[in-house]
Amino acid sequence: MKILCETQVQNRLTQANKTPRMVKATLAVGFHTTAKDQNGECNKDLEIILFTPQDKNGTRYKVKNNIEKMFTKFLKDGKATISFKQPAENLMIKCDPIQLKGFLQTLKLGLEGKDSINLRMNIASATAIPQKSQPQTKMNITNRGDYPTKGFPRTLKSLTITGIKLCKVTYDMCSLRNLTTLNLSFNTIEKIPNELGRLALVELNLSNNNLGDKNDWQWLKGKTIQSSLRDLDMSANKLEYFPPPLIKYEKLVTLKLNNNQLTCLPQAIRRMRGLRFVHLSINKLESLPAAFNNIPLEMLDVWGNNFQQLKEYDLDTKSSTSSSSSVSGVQNLFTCSPLWLQAARAVCQHKLSYSSATLPWILVDILSEAPKCACGKLCYGDTVLERAAMATFENVKNLVFSRDRLIYADIVLCGSQCAGRKQILAT
Repeated sequence: MKILCETQVQNRLTQANKTPRMVKATLAVGFHTTAKDQNGECNKDLEIILFTPQDKNGTRYKVKNNIEKMFTKFLKDGKATISFKQPAENLMIKCDPIQLKGFLQTLKLGLEGKDSINLRMNIASATAIPQKSQPQTKMNITNRGDYPTKGFPRTLKSLTITGIKLCKVTYDMCSLRNLTTLNLSFNTIEKIPNELGRLALVELNLSNNNLGDKNDWQWLKGKTIQSSLRDLDMSANKLEYFPPPLIKYEKLVTLKLNNNQLTCLPQAIRRMRGLRFVHLSINKLESLPAAFNNIPLEMLDVWGNNFQQLKEYDLDTKSSTSSSSSVSGVQNLFTCSPLWLQAARAVCQHKLSYSSATLPWILVDILSEAPKCACGKLCYGDTVLERAAMATFENVKNLVFSRDRLIYADIVLCGSQCAGRKQILAT
């Protein structure tokens, strides 16, 4: 019987390993049958042969009365160790659990002298199982000594470098065109190079770094990463504000900004229509944008923020007027809306289809990011900002927050006399 596995041989006398790490190998077990002697009898010796890339002829180990102990505690994980008496070596095996279990069962039958179809082959003619060279697609680095000095394999699809105090993202990483998953958490990175924005990453974990020290977000403007990224984690980076380019990530599904110093979120977050999981726990948020009601979220975690008692405030105190209601606002800043704003409102009101090919880019941004009034009217500049307590968000399935505090939402109105205001007060 032969199996493909990974092995490492340790000499018990010198405590030295023949290889620095596990290597791909072939293990064979069977009877070594010798030629018939003068009496017409042949000897059958049970042997294990280890074939490795360094030893293609194989290393033979006698089995009968030569196994000191077998360690199978982690057999379910596909790991076992066979200790031989001569030579005094430990053979550490890592393999598919089912194959390894079958190999050890066959070895046991051979030791008991029982017949098995897996032992009928003469092991004297055994050869290694041909192994097709597969390109490396995954690499995990958790020690500085494992960091490659000659660059990364160009075939990598997943790269994890955590907890080694990495201070910068190198050009080698940014040139891995096949990379889709990148984890650089628990390092000391302060700045991400613009070249990273050219990678078609799907998952990016930058948590527990120092990105908030320099607040350089140019890399987020990369068109490639903007259209491919689905999962972004920038927790514990000392962020004091929401990265502005992140607003344009309309296909982002999961956003994690836990354990930062965020005090507010932009109303333009409504542009991120693909969001389903948003984690904002342990920040300094006093309210949330009402725009979250326009996004069908599966999870919104805002536990551990600074939601306070109901409070009123003006967007522009110089133009504010007093109000006897529970909220206060400002007078419209424009007596007549400019033409570009009227055009944007017309597109929004009549639900006209548009793209960057049919409208100027500034109008596309306004239509996508400018807040909407409770009455459905597009607001820009001439708005009344109000804060109200929200028992829940209608489109959020799972809301996680501190039970002893209410969540407050910042609601934008197109005017102090807007009909949408009555709807808010009614609720």
